[in-house]
Amino acid sequence: MRYIVLLTALFSFGFATGASAQDPFDGVATEPRPDEYVHWDADAFGRFQDELEGDLRDGGGIWGTPFAYLNALPRADHRRHDVQIIHRSEYTQPEIHDTKWDIYVVVDGTGTARVGGTRVNYEAGLPHEGQRPRLEGAREFPLAKGDILHVPARVWHQVVTEPGQSITYALINVFE
Repeated sequence: MRYIVLLTALFSFGFATGASAQDPFDGVATEPRPDEYVHWDADAFGRFQDELEGDLRDGGGIWGTPFAYLNALPRADHRRHDVQIIHRSEYTQPEIHDTKWDIYVVVDGTGTARVGGTRVNYEAGLPHEGQRPRLEGAREFPLAKGDILHVPARVWHQVVTEPGQSITYALINVFE
């Protein structure tokens, strides 16, 4: 009964109608706005993947691992994110970022994400090439087309595939 009396009082004083009439977007600036609306469709991702697979066939890769990328939306001073398209297969080294959060959107293939834990089997002072560190104590997540993975800054992470398999994903890098 008290609940009904309270609701009646709120409506009679106009609190409920006033709150619902407010526009939560009122006051959001719309200018200046950079002209960088981008739409990548399935055909665009197919072209990206073909280019990246070619890079790996031609000996591309990072630190001697089968990893290739392109900057689909390069970093810019006016925004706190960028977008890369990544294609990788088999082993790639674990990584960690001080101020960058990663959002993976898998567009093709399968793999395993290892998140957290501690990097082991890495010798500081030696070149990255030829080293094969791993993550001890990491959680593992299977990845497949359509999956999204969010990895916060300051967390070790690694994406690997089974021998002969590959994975392609859009990587949205968000900077603190």
